Amino acid sequence: MFARHAACTEAAICDDVFIVAPLAQGLDLTAELKQVLKKDLDLDLDVHKFNCFFQSDRINDNDHARALFQNALQANPQLACLSGMDAGISTTGLRVAGVPIGNDEWVQQFVQEKAAAVQADVGNLDIRSDGLIHYQMLRFCQNTRLAFLGRNTPTHIFAKVDATIKFGGT
Repeated sequence: MFARHAACTEAAICDDVFIVAPLAQGLDLTAELKQVLKKDLDLDLDVHKFNCFFQSDRINDNDHARALFQNALQANPQLACLSGMDAGISTTGLRVAGVPIGNDEWVQQFVQEKAAAVQADVGNLDIRSDGLIHYQMLRFCQNTRLAFLGRNTPTHIFAKVDATIKFGGT
């Protein structure tokens, strides 16, 4: 199936699918993927959770991007099965399998929000009386995620998280 869509690059992680393509070709692949998943595996592609990121200097507002998206769906009757797909039309960024993809400002905001959530979780973990369990939860659950998100993010975002972990709670 993917060989028929040479203009598309795709990846799948668990139940998340990521397609990089010009809009019309990406929608064609998505429609075919929806049909194949249903026929072969009796799985329904949840079109209401679909996100579309327009990375372009020419398209810089979400309303314009949404109009382009809707026009592409309406222009091709074979895409009718995707008519509910417009949950996350964005020109700044989106999250794919937990990974932020987008412009620098959007990615940094996403990481800041995740770091703030970790800070709140540290306080919730303080109720653990066993210091080893507390440490392991922080190291293996929270630190791993932040280390992954922080690879290309300014380190000042994580200074507050480090202080919270060091001094216990927010």
